[in-house]
Amino acid sequence: MIEKKDIVAYLDKVSVSPGDFLDIMASTTSSAYHSSLVRLVSGDSRPHGTGFREKIIEKRVGTHIGREQSIEPGSYAVLPDIPALESFSFSCWIYPTVDQKIAQTIVRAPGFSLTIEGGELVTVSDTQRVSLEKSLRLRRWHRVVLTENSISFEVKGEGTAEADHGGAKRFMQSLQSKAGNWILADKSYNGRIESPCVEGVGFWDFSREMSSSRIIDISGNGRDGTLFQTPTRAVKGSSWDATVQDWKQDPTQYNAIHFHDDDLTDAGWSADFRWTVPQLPSGLYALKLETADSEDYLPFVVRGNGDANIVFLASTATYLAYANQIPSRVREENAEYLQAHPEVGLSLYSYHRDGSGAHYSSRNRPVLNLKPKTIPWSFNADTNLTAWLEQTGLPFDVITDEDLHLRGAKALDGYSVVVTGSHPEYFSTSMLNALETYLDESGRLMYMGGNGFYWRIAFDPENPSIIEVRRAEDGTRAWIAEPGEYYHSFTGEYGGMWRRLGRTPNRLVGVGFSAQGFDGGTYYRLQEGASDPRVAFVMEGVESPDVIGNYGTQAGGAAGEEIDRYDVTLGSPEHAIVIASSERHKPGMLRVIEETHMMAIPVEDPKTRADMVFFETTSGGAVFSTGSISYAGSLSVNDYNNDIETMTRNVLDRFADGTPFEFPE
Repeated sequence: MIEKKDIVAYLDKVSVSPGDFLDIMASTTSSAYHSSLVRLVSGDSRPHGTGFREKIIEKRVGTHIGREQSIEPGSYAVLPDIPALESFSFSCWIYPTVDQKIAQTIVRAPGFSLTIEGGELVTVSDTQRVSLEKSLRLRRWHRVVLTENSISFEVKGEGTAEADHGGAKRFMQSLQSKAGNWILADKSYNGRIESPCVEGVGFWDFSREMSSSRIIDISGNGRDGTLFQTPTRAVKGSSWDATVQDWKQDPTQYNAIHFHDDDLTDAGWSADFRWTVPQLPSGLYALKLETADSEDYLPFVVRGNGDANIVFLASTATYLAYANQIPSRVREENAEYLQAHPEVGLSLYSYHRDGSGAHYSSRNRPVLNLKPKTIPWSFNADTNLTAWLEQTGLPFDVITDEDLHLRGAKALDGYSVVVTGSHPEYFSTSMLNALETYLDESGRLMYMGGNGFYWRIAFDPENPSIIEVRRAEDGTRAWIAEPGEYYHSFTGEYGGMWRRLGRTPNRLVGVGFSAQGFDGGTYYRLQEGASDPRVAFVMEGVESPDVIGNYGTQAGGAAGEEIDRYDVTLGSPEHAIVIASSERHKPGMLRVIEETHMMAIPVEDPKTRADMVFFETTSGGAVFSTGSISYAGSLSVNDYNNDIETMTRNVLDRFADGTPFEFPE
């Protein structure tokens, strides 16, 4: 048992082809480490789990000199090439969101800085430190003006109230403005900034090019700036009056950027070494880094090119959504590292220091739960499925959500069967369109999880390693987006649940998110549909006439954690067959909040269930859905000799068969 993690690392890519290179960014307290290449089969190392399995492909990729690399979170903006000025006037709007005694930088220029300390504006230069000695107001807009001789601010009135003039103060000595870059926020500020202007030099309009990391200078002087660590764009500015909710309708009301001192989308580490991917069959691999006392796994996919008949779609967008989410009541080295090193960045379930939700996540940093030997959730839970696919002996390829987003349906060309992960929760428009096109063209889809196709996300058009979510209006969610901020900055698309957007998971896979609970799983009971001749191929060799899946390495049963049900009112196809439904869930399994209205939650809720569903498509394809995150944990029980595995293997074999399915009359 490794007691303490002393090496962490990340890769520059998540999906590669043979001949591509990978840059490996690592940090360790050890003087040296060595690397090896493994094929990951099962990452579940728990004594009662599926069992950890890796296949060593290359025992020694290399030996490397160890070094520590630090992470400095915090977003900021660079206003470039400001000339030396004998006199100047800098102004901007600010909206502070955290009252703390340490300095929060509004602007740092060569020769001086303007900060907030203890709620007061403070100007610091080599020769003086001047405080305005009047507190700013949290979550109120202030117009700040700084010249070489004075500092002043006023508070914007709320509603019809008149502006509340804050205060002003002259300096004993003039500030010196030297030539160089000016920095906004400087990794330390929590709050919004709008319309920074250096009179006669530059005026930056944050409502322009909203999807990019550029900030546009509209003064005509060509001093466009750059954003770092992805502060939140498409947020309300000082002029927002609630008449628009979509920033594209009137960008001038969204002329602000929200900076946080814990933003992080790029750790910025230097590469320790570059490795060229050898000729490998498609699959899930990892570079394994080892010191004398610790190890780290860096998973990646060697993407398929359609040579196999089956493809596993790795839910990399969902892995990013949960990236570095700290598990509760779990003691293992990766979780403990997260507790000790919050600087590695937030998940999309986290709150920033000022209480706002984390809108962006990235893989350009150490992600401590995108590893084997962690809790069986998201990535590691999906290795239950790669282990099962290995067990079948059938050739299969692997591709990622990122591949699907960038290439669309072409990423699925040549595959008879797409097998999803256990929790494909986060989907972009391009990804959803690709799966719909695939099914329209006779594809077969095995949805092997629960709570899938739930949140719409957007990928950064400049850098697909970064994703964005806007948790709008409804849904079972960790935080709620601010009013007026439901539209993605990257794409301009309305955010939130696909269900609220009119594209329910039920339409795609026959089932949709029904309930959530983590106090134990349960079984499925076979339904009348199990005897329908259309699903005879599914039931072949099934020994139980009644109950299936009352076992499993996740939650103790095949139906658990997060579950989906068949519901015609939500778009489930009427011709679909419900093969089995779960029952007798624990008290903690509660209906999703989007279905809980002005009523008491039923004690025995008939809609709190997982449904196993099959249906054919008009193009000769078909869909099989399990409706449960825990389902994949039942496949390996009794050395893969159980009814859940038998049924799932039956589906895989039939779906891989090219014979078209007949659409029922």
